[in-house]
Amino acid sequence: MTKVEKPDVLIIGSGPAGGSVARTCAAEGKHVVVADYQPFGGTCPLRGCEPKKFLFDVTNVALRRKHMVDRGLRGDLTIDWEKMMSGMAEMRDPIPSLVEKFYAEHGIVGVHGKAHFTSPDTVVINNQKYQPEKIVIAAGATPREVDFPGHELLTSTDEFFEMKELPSRIVFIGGGFIAFELSNVAAISGAQVDVVLRSDRFLRRFDSSLVDCMIEASRDMGVRFHTMLPPNSLKRDRDELVLCAGEDDIKFRADCVVIAAGRVAHAEALNPKKGQLELNQKGGIKVNEFMQSTSNPRVYAAGDVVGNSMELTPVASMEAMVVASNLLYGNKEKPDYSVVPYTLFTHPPLSSVGLREEQAQAQKISYKIFEGSASGWSEYRRIGELYPSYKIVVSKDDDTILGATINGHNSEEIINIFAFAMRTKTTVADLAKWLWAYPSFGYTIRYMLK
Repeated sequence: MTKVEKPDVLIIGSGPAGGSVARTCAAEGKHVVVADYQPFGGTCPLRGCEPKKFLFDVTNVALRRKHMVDRGLRGDLTIDWEKMMSGMAEMRDPIPSLVEKFYAEHGIVGVHGKAHFTSPDTVVINNQKYQPEKIVIAAGATPREVDFPGHELLTSTDEFFEMKELPSRIVFIGGGFIAFELSNVAAISGAQVDVVLRSDRFLRRFDSSLVDCMIEASRDMGVRFHTMLPPNSLKRDRDELVLCAGEDDIKFRADCVVIAAGRVAHAEALNPKKGQLELNQKGGIKVNEFMQSTSNPRVYAAGDVVGNSMELTPVASMEAMVVASNLLYGNKEKPDYSVVPYTLFTHPPLSSVGLREEQAQAQKISYKIFEGSASGWSEYRRIGELYPSYKIVVSKDDDTILGATINGHNSEEIINIFAFAMRTKTTVADLAKWLWAYPSFGYTIRYMLK
């Protein structure tokens, strides 16, 4: 090995969390090194949020056209899969070089390679030893591994984003965000789609009644859902794949089987034992209230590699700001997870913030519910949406919003309004007095709270 490098801060991971810490520390004059074994930029812009949202926006136009046939829209509108995917790639592919250019311009040293601890204060990357003053782990998460006969024939979600041709028949294994979002994209684009889940309930982070509404909308697109069917085996039969699942070995014949069974913190590959890093119940880096390792004070962590809250880009960015501040000025800042809005970009989007009713019940909170279908409202009737719905949890004690779930067009923006109301402790009575542009989807809040 060459001589030991001793930067002020070594950051493992170049995604939204690692990048944010790097920028902040470099701006304060710190010598910063960022290491990543994958292209710089992280999962969100390269293999997750951004490319997924591109596909959502294109397929949403095609679906809206279908809904508008009865409203006078004429002419065929179909998805050119190859062109859609190349358009997505044109937006995505320049990102790593842009990140590297930014690093170079701001004095941040970028290193390509896998990092692992050899001692509590030493990290090795490409046979180069680093003994920084502080270490930030922002390594994100990796796809959950599965182990059944034929698993090597599976297509990863990363590989899905590289498909130049759309398979005629696709099976998605999993019932979380990415399985639902990509199944919608594939179905609208013309594939026959099945979603196979090992348990009995999809999307546990959302209110089950609104999940049911979203599933009905997906079924209208042709997506078929199957529960209580853990995968047993996958094999190739001539020019097709055969997935066997469940106690009865139910067979699904497909051209492509995508594994979308979630992601786990990318911690084990870092050799946490050598780094004296304690892991939490989710397998992520265990941190204290200041995002500092509970067992190695030299180390801080942020983002999906922690796994304390939801695996969301805004959460990772917020945690990164906390880490950067505490690195620079001492442990004073703490993350705030009290109001975290999130959206499943299906067609239509399903969005939520705060408590679900079942959580309010479990916490023995005195609450009331505003809920119902929005299918009769003009905002949704004019775009032909059949299953819009909402459920708002309100405190009986002070009339403030405790949580909201919305299934419908523009729900990702409406939920931000509810999140703002929660942060400002705005009461339902006051919220109902606010003036909204009309006829907008934000205006529907007035209907929800009647």
